Amino acid sequence: MNPERLDPTMSLWEISFRVQYDYPFIAISGRYPGVPISMWCIWNRELIQVPTRNRDILEGIERDVRKAGRIVEKWEDAEDSRVFMLRCTCGNLDSHWNVVDGLECIEVPPAIYRDGWGYLRVLSFDESQTRDMFREFSKRGAAELIKKRELPLTVLPTSIWVNSLFGELTGKQMDALLKAHRYGYYSSPREITTENVSKSLGISRSTYEEHLRKAENRIMNALVPYLQIFTAADRVPEREPEKSTVVGHTKASAKA
Repeated sequence: MNPERLDPTMSLWEISFRVQYDYPFIAISGRYPGVPISMWCIWNRELIQVPTRNRDILEGIERDVRKAGRIVEKWEDAEDSRVFMLRCTCGNLDSHWNVVDGLECIEVPPAIYRDGWGYLRVLSFDESQTRDMFREFSKRGAAELIKKRELPLTVLPTSIWVNSLFGELTGKQMDALLKAHRYGYYSSPREITTENVSKSLGISRSTYEEHLRKAENRIMNALVPYLQIFTAADRVPEREPEKSTVVGHTKASAKA
């Protein structure tokens, strides 16, 4: 979408709110207080991240998740979390994803389920649609507004989405990451060390590395759920080359 061609009469709204109604994953979070459960729903998959290694809690949540949907894969990640991959349950459950999509709004993942509430963030080009959305959720249970703000259309298309990747970074962490890239730290072969970068910034190597590692970890934590879903998604297999092409290439290689 070209920002210069956007209708100047359009508006863009970002709404953060929480809901409480009869939805299995909201109910699951109520049975395990203090454990925020994150969900991404993309490409006919639902990825659920549970940030705990408490075996009793994990076993209980897994039993509850299996009742709500079909788990196709599960694993542990490096951040003391258990991750479950499910087939999408939107067709079987009264999912908030269905409500938001039905009103032509865009839900920004992940949804967070904590202490019996679902915390959601939504984008809309029509403020009246957000009012309709609240009416729909109010029919089901409680719906409470947390934050609402109008955004300039010039933030599209990238600024909204990168917020979910970089919004948790501090200024020092962003600066550390940009400096590392600018000075060739991520080149192969590497052109500079963290010691060199830290000296140019006038800070200790340990301080610089702390900022850099935290930035890298936060970005990876934001990216990995999408990569996991993409890797496990059903995709059309790549077309194999025709046999004649392979044979011809083999002969040519043999002559060479």
